[in-house]
Amino acid sequence: MTAVHPLLSAIGGSVRSVTTRYREVLALPGARGIVVPAAVARLGVAMTGLGLLFSVQHASGSYAVAGVATGVFAAAEAVVGPQLARLVDRWGQGATVPGIVAVHAAAMIVALTSVGSVLTLLTLALVAGAGATVPQPGALSAARWVHLVADPARLRTAFALEASVNDAAFLCGPVLVTVASTSLSPWAGSVAAGLLLVVGCVVLSCHRGTDPGPRRRERHPGRPRTTSLRTPRFVATLGVNAGLGCFFGAVPLLVAARATDSGLEALTGVILALSSAASIVAGLAYGSLRRSPRPPVVQLVAAVVLAGGAAVGALWPSLPGSALMLVVGGAAIAPLLASSSQIVHATIAPAELTQGFTWINTASASGIAASAALTGTLIATAGIRAATAALVGLVLIAVVSAALAARGGRPDAVPAASR
Repeated sequence: MTAVHPLLSAIGGSVRSVTTRYREVLALPGARGIVVPAAVARLGVAMTGLGLLFSVQHASGSYAVAGVATGVFAAAEAVVGPQLARLVDRWGQGATVPGIVAVHAAAMIVALTSVGSVLTLLTLALVAGAGATVPQPGALSAARWVHLVADPARLRTAFALEASVNDAAFLCGPVLVTVASTSLSPWAGSVAAGLLLVVGCVVLSCHRGTDPGPRRRERHPGRPRTTSLRTPRFVATLGVNAGLGCFFGAVPLLVAARATDSGLEALTGVILALSSAASIVAGLAYGSLRRSPRPPVVQLVAAVVLAGGAAVGALWPSLPGSALMLVVGGAAIAPLLASSSQIVHATIAPAELTQGFTWINTASASGIAASAALTGTLIATAGIRAATAALVGLVLIAVVSAALAARGGRPDAVPAASR
């Protein structure tokens, strides 16, 4: 018993240290006005894709059309997102986000109400319009944190909180949209997702105190136009997030296939939730540290851990092995996302900051799309074990990119002409 009390005291002290760090950040003026609406909007984003799948499948009677629609939506979001972010940087969140959200909501309503009554190509065009106008609450809130927080340690805590909130949204979102779409109406999930996204983004854009405002770059006649979006460390960080997206895209298919092969399909959702749960814990722990290694070093370590998780799944080809793969790999996700945000802050000029955060999301989405397609094909043609081995190779993209980003002692300098 004498050994138990010091252990409990140490655990209690660690918990108090964690809560203190986050209380300090949340006590900043305007901080809760960032966290709460961004969390609501993130939940809407987490529900949108699956809600669209349920809605289109019910209206068209075809899983093929529903699958193509969700793919078109995601592709349009990934391609156009950085261009919308450019407008946000130039004119400010308050002036642009409400209009973007209004166009998205209108396009989504028209698309979903026309499914089955118009040509499929027209429906897909409307879906593409809805995907192209999805605001990025993660990028919007990250830009606000940079504007609000000057201390690097507190900013790291804020970014870690953002990553953990994102994990919680993507943990709860698919469950909520499934319940709504299957228990209430096939349209209910899409309606709920749209309302959450619109309300969260509009409320966030109305908080003027944390709005970075317009960030128009100065133009100098005769001087070549430069951009901080081409700095080597930022480009390498895009590769890291593409590798992370490969993990995101492959594991749902691998776990579902493994669970089906084992006759335990009902456990698929529970096993997939392990990744988000581990990421939330790791993110909160990372954000609570008083000191931490340089962000590129954290990113490299997290990428190695992510690859280690994928290797566990390849070396232990079973359902328990898949569960352990998600726990190990999941522990790398939030620190990797938080350190990536820190690198964006350090390398991207203020006039391009929202674009930088959005390009991170686009890189991840690209990895998800490519990995999901490859993994599904390999499962069908070569088996689950071959698909898991391929995932190890895909995740090594993150490790190699992180190693490149970690080279050198100092971050890339932001081009003066971009400031």
